[in-house]
Amino acid sequence: MMARSISFRKANISDLSGIVKVNVDTWKTTYQGIISEEFLQNLSYEDKEANWRQRLEKPTQGAIIYVAEKDSKEIVGFTLATLEKCNPIIALLQVERYNGELCAIYVLEEFQHKKVGTELVQLVVNHFKLNNIHSMITWVLKENPSRRFYEKLGGKFLGEQSIEIGGIKYIEIAYGWENTEAILSKY
Repeated sequence: MMARSISFRKANISDLSGIVKVNVDTWKTTYQGIISEEFLQNLSYEDKEANWRQRLEKPTQGAIIYVAEKDSKEIVGFTLATLEKCNPIIALLQVERYNGELCAIYVLEEFQHKKVGTELVQLVVNHFKLNNIHSMITWVLKENPSRRFYEKLGGKFLGEQSIEIGGIKYIEIAYGWENTEAILSKY
């Protein structure tokens, strides 16, 4: 059950440090034992700040970032989505019919399994709906146990590709929804 003290809204530049903290901290907990320990130990808030600053100050056309925050205004999760096709492998998988992409979703470990991620995905789906986008794709590392989250939301396995992180190759898999309305009707 979701804590009542969590609220959701569109992100703005004042959320930069909170988004960066969630991004780095979540990588370190979620990918422990999956991605090399050296890579995870070298992740820093400073290294991620410029990337997220650009996304908040000059978002690509159709990109949206939502945050989940506690009453104290501490960010505990966020999502990034775009109407554009971020990933060129989509064409290779012949999944052009997926017009939206859920590019990132991160929720601090202590707030996982409390419907925070589900609420963030619903915000994305509603954003897509307003832009006449009714299909969506996302990519997740195959070894990430959180990928079951997408399966519970009805995501269909579409294929996989190799990705390099810190000089090591990993497999990531694509999940797709031909009709994102199904996500909204599930919850």
